[in-house]
Amino acid sequence: MKVGETLDRLLNLSIKREKKPISKVIQAKPHTPVYKMHKFWARRPYNVFAELISHYSDPGDIVLDPFCGGGVTVVESLRLRRKVVGVDVNPLATYITEMEVRPLNIENFWKEFRNIKKKLEPELSELYRTICPSCHNKAIFDWMEWDDNKPTKMKYICPKCGTGIKQATEDDANIARNIDENFDKIISEKQLWYPKAMIPKGDKTSGIINDGYKYFWQLFTKRNLLALSLLYKEISSVNDLEVRDFLKFAFSSSLKWASKQSHLRGTIVEGWAMHAYWIYPKTLEINVWNTFHRRCIAVAKGKRYSNKHIGSYYKKAESFKDLLNNTATCLILTQSSTKLPIDDETVDVVITDPPYGGNVNYGELADYWMVWLNQDKLIDKTDEIIINKSQKKDLSDYELGLTQVFKECYRVLKKGGNLVATFNSRDLRVVASFVIAATQAGFILHPQGLLYQPPIKAYTTTFHAMFVGAFVGDFIFTFYKPSCPTSDATSDATSAAEDLQTFKRYIDEIIRNHINEKITEPELREKTYKALIPFLAKHARNNIQECREAVEYFELQMKKLEPHFKELRRQIIEERRKMYSLKQNRFLSKYEN
Repeated sequence: MKVGETLDRLLNLSIKREKKPISKVIQAKPHTPVYKMHKFWARRPYNVFAELISHYSDPGDIVLDPFCGGGVTVVESLRLRRKVVGVDVNPLATYITEMEVRPLNIENFWKEFRNIKKKLEPELSELYRTICPSCHNKAIFDWMEWDDNKPTKMKYICPKCGTGIKQATEDDANIARNIDENFDKIISEKQLWYPKAMIPKGDKTSGIINDGYKYFWQLFTKRNLLALSLLYKEISSVNDLEVRDFLKFAFSSSLKWASKQSHLRGTIVEGWAMHAYWIYPKTLEINVWNTFHRRCIAVAKGKRYSNKHIGSYYKKAESFKDLLNNTATCLILTQSSTKLPIDDETVDVVITDPPYGGNVNYGELADYWMVWLNQDKLIDKTDEIIINKSQKKDLSDYELGLTQVFKECYRVLKKGGNLVATFNSRDLRVVASFVIAATQAGFILHPQGLLYQPPIKAYTTTFHAMFVGAFVGDFIFTFYKPSCPTSDATSDATSAAEDLQTFKRYIDEIIRNHINEKITEPELREKTYKALIPFLAKHARNNIQECREAVEYFELQMKKLEPHFKELRRQIIEERRKMYSLKQNRFLSKYEN
């Protein structure tokens, strides 16, 4: 490098070298063990984000994720030896993210697990006792299915005969009844704690509240609530703080399977799977101790992975200056991203996955975990950027919130730096709000800055995806911050009007060409979005009315096609239900006489 070039570089540390947008489609891979430790909603494929981080940054660069969610950007940035700032208003998100990157002495972890097992397993196993139908000796059930408040069948584990499925007996019902009747007495005598918080009214809680569930504890059977309370107390007494934190993390992870929201999906034991609170007609009561053991195994696998791939590179920052001074590598903040404690033009790239309108009501759902983790305290949802009727937040509030965050990202990002975001929604109005927010904040969509990324295959078969016709793939957007001020000549009223008419003709044509095929709503949206998004990015700053009109025109056409998509979706769901039912019947027939 020449002397003059070196001087130019030293004098322009706030200018980022331009990166061309990523152009290759990346085959999404299933998550690595670190992401399987604890549930979080809508995590993006780790290898896609790793590719984005590698493409748009260099080792030692500072990466910012203003909506860090389940921690993918933070984990992959550290793994690839970048410094990273992960921000989220949701405390469950930042809690999970921190536990994903913190080191753990796995040997000490298992040592304390064995201590707890020795003290507690006999007592907990007694709660789940049953009789083996073959040898008539004591067995333990792993799960019990309930229908109309009556136990129907269970999976049991017999020390002599192994595992099997059997019909529940009157003795099994009596054991559950006895625990229910003595629950309060046992809680008092053993000085146990469990959350007493009321379930707050919300878009995703109204259904169970209307069904009579007023408190979070009512989502559990008394048996599982007692087991959780005993386990919680024992974990809280562990002296090794690091190990206690990770045992508590495994406990929190167990909650996905511990409530009445668990059910059988074919032969698969499914924990809470919906993006809403939902009690199935047939519920599963899953053995808490067995679940906790399985989650400890998952945590150990996850930490073995992160210890190997991140290890000592993780150094916790107390402030952003620690990253600038190279004394730390990771800053995790539980706060709104509308006002960041970060200096101007110091971040090399922003890589994020923003909330998709009201697709996932993170705050309402996370309360289920936080009442356990935070001693009955509910999440403050004031600053949550979302569409939510209960919070009186509509599309305009959502768009305003995104705009404020993106303006802050624009401020802290170096000139020439990129804002890279994955985004999807089956509502084009939500997509438009995202594009408008980024554009209004000052970002410019790169001419080649739009790439469709297919989903992880497993995501296409989730009940959420099937029932709502969710758009499960992602568009990868590459915006950039100009290196120098530019005249805003992106569009004028005449070109906007002409482009609008062209877009309408395109919509009419694509519907005519594909409507007789078995094209699903997400597939049709994918084709259309590729044409509309550049239109929005071009005209959002000067001709926003034309942008709104284009969006409304498209959604009107989609509304007309609603019966077609509904019938197609019904056919797909029915085919999959038959498949699950067939598998379940084959599975159960092995154990039935």
